[in-house]
Amino acid sequence: MHEQNLVRRQTTEPPIMIRTTGLSVEARDMLEAIARRAYDIFEAKGRIKGRDLDNWLQAEAELFERTPLNIGESQDNVTVLAEVHDFTPKEFEIDLEPKRVTIIGRNRSQVEQHAGASAGSQKRSVRLLGSVQLPVEIDSSHATARFKGGVIELKLKKAMPGKTGTGTEVSNSNVA
Repeated sequence: MHEQNLVRRQTTEPPIMIRTTGLSVEARDMLEAIARRAYDIFEAKGRIKGRDLDNWLQAEAELFERTPLNIGESQDNVTVLAEVHDFTPKEFEIDLEPKRVTIIGRNRSQVEQHAGASAGSQKRSVRLLGSVQLPVEIDSSHATARFKGGVIELKLKKAMPGKTGTGTEVSNSNVA
């Protein structure tokens, strides 16, 4: 009986939305916000050239939560794992492009405040953005997403099965 309840609970968990029509408006807005902030950082640091990636990563860290993305590759599939412990499946959107995966998360968390005699709590919105270039082109119509133990697992079918990218396994924590 316990096993039946466990199976039922797993199948009723809300699905993670997977978009296959390119980046959503929200994802584009988030990337534009990072680009604007990175340019502000560039200007504030005296317009030093060659620091684009550093400025981008600093802007991203200021604006959004970061999540490490790990990529694994088999003969027919690409697997992407993302650690997202403080989110639930309904708070995610995954945007798939032929060679890129973008994960967007948004949630509202309760924040306790302890300031002298007055204590209270308020809701704080947390946004997460993770994006990674894939080693091979995928068939975005054959993608599945699973959420378990604070980790999203994406299974992506290769557009040309048997073709491998630059290696058998890539780990990427850079978000761009």
